[in-house]
Amino acid sequence: MNEIDVNGVRLAYDVQGEGEPMLVIHGAFWADVLRPLASQPALDGYRRIQYHRRGYGESSGPAGGFDAQVADAVALLDHLGVDAAHVVGHSEGAMIGLALAAARPERMRSLSLLEPLAPTGWLAAKGFDELLETFGAVAEASIGRYLAGDPEGATDVIFAETIPDWRDDIEMASPGGLAKANWATFYETEFAGLGEWQFGPEQAAVIDCPILSWKADQKNPLAAAGREFLHDVFSQCEDTDLEDATHFSPFVRPAEVAEQVATFLARDSAVLT
Repeated sequence: MNEIDVNGVRLAYDVQGEGEPMLVIHGAFWADVLRPLASQPALDGYRRIQYHRRGYGESSGPAGGFDAQVADAVALLDHLGVDAAHVVGHSEGAMIGLALAAARPERMRSLSLLEPLAPTGWLAAKGFDELLETFGAVAEASIGRYLAGDPEGATDVIFAETIPDWRDDIEMASPGGLAKANWATFYETEFAGLGEWQFGPEQAAVIDCPILSWKADQKNPLAAAGREFLHDVFSQCEDTDLEDATHFSPFVRPAEVAEQVATFLARDSAVLT
């Protein structure tokens, strides 16, 4: 991978293909799991920019909050001479994509958001009390396992109920990925930041690019709340669901997810390649 020094860290990145720029932002723990998605033929018409977020993979630390993540993404786009990009983000990466769009809306061509979490402030305002209690209990149990020296067990607390084969999924998407997980970056810095993230109508009002909400067709209340949140703050949000899927489907069924993203981009004349 290539490297640049920005904002006090070294970012590892690579670029694949030609066409309109597409910035791919991974989520927590694993830096390379979106590589199969970005490599799909359905996205061949785009210049796909992948990078390891600070504290992950081949990028250095320290880890940082949403402001630092936005600054890193902007610096990378500047380094590559990209004025505006399609952004594809998964999970926490989708939340970073939203933060980037709110801070620098002129840098957005489109947003493809693959199951972001809804902000806890929005959940509280909309009366998702039971979901917040569950999220808090899972977070407490997960952090407890991590502090006890069992980071993989801590992650099992998060994923075991909805993705029982999550370990196999990671190894399929990124061979050796479990051993490369950046547990400390997430558990010691980013996990708390997820609960503190704020995003609402004021931030959404400046974003006018096309927006896709991708969701696994699964009874996951967090994913359903994330979809509801996106529709509450954006009038231009489009939906696509993948049947019999999970939160990790962008890794394990990348061809289908890439086709859905490509269809969204082709559907709106504003984002035709």
